[in-house]
Amino acid sequence: MNGLEARIDRWVEAGLISPATGDDLRRYEHEHEHQDIAPPPTAPDAVAHAPEAAAPPPPPSQPRALALVGEVVGYLGAALVISAVSFLLGRTWADVPTGGRIAIVAGLLAVVAVGGTLAARVRTDPAQRLASVLLLATVGLTAWLAWVVADAAGVTDEPMGVAVSAPTLVVAAAIYAVRRRGLAQLATLAALAGLASSLVSMAVEDDLDMGTAIGATLAAVGLVWVVAGAVGWLRPVAPALVAGGMLTVLALQTTAYDATRTPMLVTAVAVAVAMIAVAIAVSRLALLIVPGGIGLLVSTPQLIDHLVGDAVATWVGVLLTGVALVVAAVWMVRERRQLPGG
Repeated sequence: MNGLEARIDRWVEAGLISPATGDDLRRYEHEHEHQDIAPPPTAPDAVAHAPEAAAPPPPPSQPRALALVGEVVGYLGAALVISAVSFLLGRTWADVPTGGRIAIVAGLLAVVAVGGTLAARVRTDPAQRLASVLLLATVGLTAWLAWVVADAAGVTDEPMGVAVSAPTLVVAAAIYAVRRRGLAQLATLAALAGLASSLVSMAVEDDLDMGTAIGATLAAVGLVWVVAGAVGWLRPVAPALVAGGMLTVLALQTTAYDATRTPMLVTAVAVAVAMIAVAIAVSRLALLIVPGGIGLLVSTPQLIDHLVGDAVATWVGVLLTGVALVVAAVWMVRERRQLPGG
């Protein structure tokens, strides 16, 4: 089913079928996967087809081998370029005038963006993976260029975050709109989270309130991302569920301190438990078990230690949490091994 899942995702990303049709295909194949197994051949049939069964698989084609080599060479070349640029700029960056800095970063951005665009037009898996990496680097270089331009304009502190994250989000979202790939989706989420936290930091002046506001905002962004993936607005679904869920639970517990520690940790545990429950109840959202489990393991010990202040009680809570996760995992495996209608 893994190969079929990948093909269906590619069909959806290419616009050949709708996300709803893709879900229907997955559901149908899951329900009928045990009915498509052909019965073993009779003895005469086995003899008649013995030469065909024993035939070795055809060797990989030369173009595919060249594509794989080209992918590796592309990664190697990118690593060499990054290493050389980092070394040269580290020694001369302070002496380069502002116009030169902008020209250098803009030139790198143009080269990488063109390379990613050209690779994306080649319909082979190695080329598509290389394109995803190059376009992700395009997003990173956009952030660097925005920082250089903003720094030259005298932008500092919180406005600098907005000046960098806003154009980065525009570029990342544009790439994701054209290429529904995991890396482009993650880049868009990261840029959106950066812009949201920068806007909140500009709006809130008190440091304590700022930390709580940023945590709640990032948790809301992650939760919206999870919901958008669950209803089919974001493809592929896996990074939307995992990355959005991780952003939600970690944003809640990393900003839990002082007066807001108890409510933030309680909320983090509740959200993690809800994710685990949804993962168990809805098979296509099973990946929510990942952020839910991690959030539970991270937040539960902190909450018990904060409320009780006893190391033994904390580790008992960790033990019970681990047991609960093992039970949930066993239950999920058992459910997915049942035959359709069983």
